[in-house]
Amino acid sequence: MSLSTFSLSRYELALSSWRSQYEQGRGQKALLQKQRQEKDEALSQVRKNIETWRQVQVLLTKVSDYARRQLVERIEETVTAALQTVLADDSLRFEIEMKELGGKPSAEWRVVSRYGNTEVSNNPEDARGGGIVDIVSLALRLALLELSRPRPEGPVILDEPAKMVSAEYAENLAYFLRSYAQKTGRQFIVVTHNETLARSGDKAYRVTKNEAGVSEVTPA
Repeated sequence: MSLSTFSLSRYELALSSWRSQYEQGRGQKALLQKQRQEKDEALSQVRKNIETWRQVQVLLTKVSDYARRQLVERIEETVTAALQTVLADDSLRFEIEMKELGGKPSAEWRVVSRYGNTEVSNNPEDARGGGIVDIVSLALRLALLELSRPRPEGPVILDEPAKMVSAEYAENLAYFLRSYAQKTGRQFIVVTHNETLARSGDKAYRVTKNEAGVSEVTPA
């Protein structure tokens, strides 16, 4: 083998190695970008949950003791119904513990689960994963709508309400939303990638982008 042939083979081998490293790097970058997007979406949901819980806290601290007891009962009833319906577990219960902090009333959320003859009370964040937190927050938002005075009118717009709920419970969540809409007379507009939720609506539309990048809306 001549020197030039040896050098060319060596360069080809190096080029192949660099190309392999480059493709690995691209793959790792794509994975990290996907993970970042997922974390950003999760952070956005957490911020929404925190804001919802803050609004409930404000509502419960600005009313009289009698009105507060009435509000607590209504909120507990709504969130408990959501948990039991979506997770198909009649033993689940949502409770609000009112306490005094700095001379002012403060609310603490609890999800109560039953295991045999034992009841376990946890914060929603510690109760059986992220799905619980999102179900609680969704139900709290719905309760706020009905309990606020004056009562806000118009449709309820939900953006990916099943995003953090296990796929096996999507049909139960759809049933809960339909039942709640019928009970309250509310119209729900749901933006979702979940086919089960989409099929549960009275009307469903699919939004896609054509080759020109223009959105097209068609009946689903």
